[in-house]
Amino acid sequence: MKEIRVNHDPAELRLMLDHLGVVAFVIDVVSVDEYRLAAINARHEMHSGMQHEEVAGRSVDELLSPAMAAGVKANYRRCVESKGVTDYQETLDLPIGRTYWLTSLVPFVDEAGSVNRILGTAYEISDQVHLELEARYQSTVMSAYLDESPDGILVVDADNRIKTWNRRFLEIWEIPEAVMHAKDGEAALQAVNEQVQDPERFVKRIRQLYASLDEEEQGVRIQMKDGRVLERYSRGLHGSNGDYWGRIWFYRDVTELQRMTEKLLHMSQTDPLTGVANRRVLMGQLEEEYSRARRYGHPLSVLMLDLDHFKAINDRHGHAAGDLVLKEFVRMVTPEIRASDCFARMGGEEFSILLPESDLASARQLAGRLCRVIASLTFTSPQGVFGVTVSIGVATLRHNDASPEQLLSRADLCLYNAKSEGRNRVRPRGDIEDCQSLVPGL
Repeated sequence: MKEIRVNHDPAELRLMLDHLGVVAFVIDVVSVDEYRLAAINARHEMHSGMQHEEVAGRSVDELLSPAMAAGVKANYRRCVESKGVTDYQETLDLPIGRTYWLTSLVPFVDEAGSVNRILGTAYEISDQVHLELEARYQSTVMSAYLDESPDGILVVDADNRIKTWNRRFLEIWEIPEAVMHAKDGEAALQAVNEQVQDPERFVKRIRQLYASLDEEEQGVRIQMKDGRVLERYSRGLHGSNGDYWGRIWFYRDVTELQRMTEKLLHMSQTDPLTGVANRRVLMGQLEEEYSRARRYGHPLSVLMLDLDHFKAINDRHGHAAGDLVLKEFVRMVTPEIRASDCFARMGGEEFSILLPESDLASARQLAGRLCRVIASLTFTSPQGVFGVTVSIGVATLRHNDASPEQLLSRADLCLYNAKSEGRNRVRPRGDIEDCQSLVPGL
């Protein structure tokens, strides 16, 4: 089974990260205890003081102090072990000083089920803007900050009167300046509310935050009617004596970031050649369906499929022909299964289909049908015309199965029996004859 990695050289990674519009970095997972910084983007350089050319390819242990490296690696290890998106807050002592971040890690998982690369994005949450506000909005500093901020910023006082805003806030929300100059927070809320996809929920949450003077909100996504996605941050403002001054709101357009994140997540869950799910997705759904089947006593079956003599096809007709066989195999199988089934490439020429609510008889019927469908395929290469067949192992959840892996192992064993008994057949045999006897000319 070959391992699939996302192969980019540091320059290509840097270019990709610069398009994200946030502080971003890529980590190569060497082992559970060794991580190397593959690339950082321009925003990372600006905030951290690091330079991409100087740090790319170096290990975390080289770049950070022992104590800081231990904390960073612990979070990377959590991401690797969970194989899921990992969010956390961290404090980093960088060349520019101590900084505070909200960091999100997205793992990339290869066909063997191992995390080989991590995409990280981070938002700085340092206290600079809040310290500036506590200094009673020093006019020159605040004006400069508001003008340069990529976020839309709104500040209201304790009576919900608008104190200040920036140009980016008007651009994001398309609010007439006349509404803002009227200083009426309710009128501005109504203008904003008309643009969101779920106005009732939006207004309810705004009022909750106004009523909860100490509550903070970070990174809440807001779907707009025009398709954009905004991210909201907010916190109450208090003087040094604890008096409530009002509330500050930050709005950030993360439409492109969400699109890229969804694309990267799709890449981490999908086989790039065939477009079906990868092993990681199937194993996750198997866990869920196993629990559901156990809880409600419903049937659950698994098919393990392996294309016969696939190596010989690659050797004789070339890898391009082999790739075509895999794509056509998926194209022929997909219409035969239900939307609720999970079809995944486990690696190489081996696939699996998870069949919720299917007993052994129906699973064997599907397996026999798939054998016939695949045997009908023919291909042409410069070396001649050739066909392909498939061997299938079938297993159904038993009352004494102790884990979902046990169910998968039995299907794999049945597949092994199908291969060893001559290929192009289903095991267990049951009421289904060998596929060979069902395919004319074989």
